[in-house]
Amino acid sequence: MKCFRQKANCRGVASMAWLAMLNPAHTLAAVNDVMPADYFPLAKGVSTLAVYVYDRDSSGPYANQAKQMAGSLETQIVALRVGHFYELAGKPLSVVAVLPWAAAKVEPAALASQLGPKVSGLADTRLGVTTWLVSNRETGRYLGMTGIVNFPTGDYDRNQILNIGENRYKATLSLGWIEPLGKSWVVEMTPEIAWYGDNSEYAGNHQLEQKPGYALTGYLRYRANKNWQFHLGGQLNAGGETTVDSVDQNNAADNPRAMLGATFTSDDRKHQWIARIARDSAIDNGFKNDSELLLRYLWIF
Repeated sequence: MKCFRQKANCRGVASMAWLAMLNPAHTLAAVNDVMPADYFPLAKGVSTLAVYVYDRDSSGPYANQAKQMAGSLETQIVALRVGHFYELAGKPLSVVAVLPWAAAKVEPAALASQLGPKVSGLADTRLGVTTWLVSNRETGRYLGMTGIVNFPTGDYDRNQILNIGENRYKATLSLGWIEPLGKSWVVEMTPEIAWYGDNSEYAGNHQLEQKPGYALTGYLRYRANKNWQFHLGGQLNAGGETTVDSVDQNNAADNPRAMLGATFTSDDRKHQWIARIARDSAIDNGFKNDSELLLRYLWIF
């Protein structure tokens, strides 16, 4: 693994910038996946239970926009999220816990031998708090602020690159803004900044460090009727450069993402289903998300 310690362009595993960003649940994208209407606060005392299911096919890897190999990364993620709403100083406040599980498989064999062929297991646990700075049910305008900490509880094998857990702490701060445009249309914007702890057991005993990453997620939502809503979304990612043993990997994030989906809510407003498809429109470093299907069920009680 001597390539980590030199800036020369060697062809070994460590010389490829995409390696230090490879994680099934976080491949050059916003750390927290925000759904349409997530920043609509529910009433005090209400609890939620949500189940997320992802199926993602990615190609690559890429380094500096150049495809390094005709490889593929297939990922499945199932996440359980529980939340509860409180009230603080007359404003809504919610707490949330997320427990993800993931599986990933790499092909062909030449790539799998470098990264690890396949993995599965629990990912890192997340705990978060959201407080609303603006909550106006008359105008439908909301502004929430969320802080989330990722704990290194997921499955991690120091002897390979491909892993479910990240073996490090992460913290994110995001703002969620909801603004109605008339009776049927809503615009939502969520900027995010993420800070990363160090992983001193990256690919053995190497030191992985990462600069803050930034993301901006936006949705345009159409409320067709009381049950059905449709949304068009996009996401921009930046920053997140890594160093391995103090050597810059030159792998800043730049992968704009497009999203399209629909939401169905039951008449009693206690059950909600979201279906969304997404893909990266471009990629600088890492694996390009060619197709992603997300299904989410939310129970409000």
